[in-house]
Amino acid sequence: MMTPARGVALMVLGTLAMAASAAMISAIDGEPLSVAAWRCLLAVPMLLPLAAWELLRRRGRANLSRGTMIGALIAGVALGVDYSFYNTSINMIGPGIATVLINVQVVILPLIAWAMEGVRPMRQLALIIPLMLAGVALTAGALDLGNVQLAGVLAGLAAGTGYALYLAIIRRTAPKEPRRHRSAPFTILSLVCLSAGVTTALTAAGLGRLEVPQGLEGWGPMLALAFVGQVLTYLCFNVAMTAISETASSTLMLLSAVFAVALAAVLFADIPSAWQLVGCAMIIGGAWWSAAAARRRAGGAVPPTLPAGSSERNRTSSRR
Repeated sequence: MMTPARGVALMVLGTLAMAASAAMISAIDGEPLSVAAWRCLLAVPMLLPLAAWELLRRRGRANLSRGTMIGALIAGVALGVDYSFYNTSINMIGPGIATVLINVQVVILPLIAWAMEGVRPMRQLALIIPLMLAGVALTAGALDLGNVQLAGVLAGLAAGTGYALYLAIIRRTAPKEPRRHRSAPFTILSLVCLSAGVTTALTAAGLGRLEVPQGLEGWGPMLALAFVGQVLTYLCFNVAMTAISETASSTLMLLSAVFAVALAAVLFADIPSAWQLVGCAMIIGGAWWSAAAARRRAGGAVPPTLPAGSSERNRTSSRR
């Protein structure tokens, strides 16, 4: 039986796996588009058993609609953009800060809703956006003019934007079912990964940048990344979310950024400056504030979001 305590433990394990995937990308140090492509394509056969199990459990209920499946494929394109820029950011500024920057998606999402549907954003964004932008500036090294890392930070912000687009599409096309049914997340995630993998592979090939891993030394890390980043992370999230609230899950997902910074420091001696740590704290704090305000505004009715990379980091999520 999945108890709340076990749910919290699984959620923490999932966020640790998400942070570990960032460290693995840094260790692979490959061409960003190629790493994104293989991460997603190799995850598809790993996800198929979970998707088949879900479809068997859905017997007696309506099949996933065509709109849901098309939405997953379109969302996969956005996720491919997210992963490509995320990998670029990791290569330039390290896995810790790159993972922190992904959290800008929490303020981009309401702006997308405003532009697409006329839904006015919550008033708190007038304070949250400047707070997070100041955090981004500090993270980029704005107070250390000899070490400004603008290109890597811009890549991280582009990744957060791609992730926000992914979430916006998934949330608008996901089947409307009771929370306990979980809306076949692994089936949807399989379609997302297939779309993201094919899109990034074709783009890399068209640009002459597609790298094919060679031997066990090449394929081994890619297979591990696909398993940890796509399968283990979201298996933990899906099971955990059946036992804990959306408030707890979305808050715990922010630990992925903390874990990523810690792992980068331990594994790669990638230690941010004091001001960069302050900037990271401002970004994570702004993300938490935005998520909490959104839940209060919706009266606690905000459905959990499953990243495929996020994430739905909530997604969170998810920036993975």
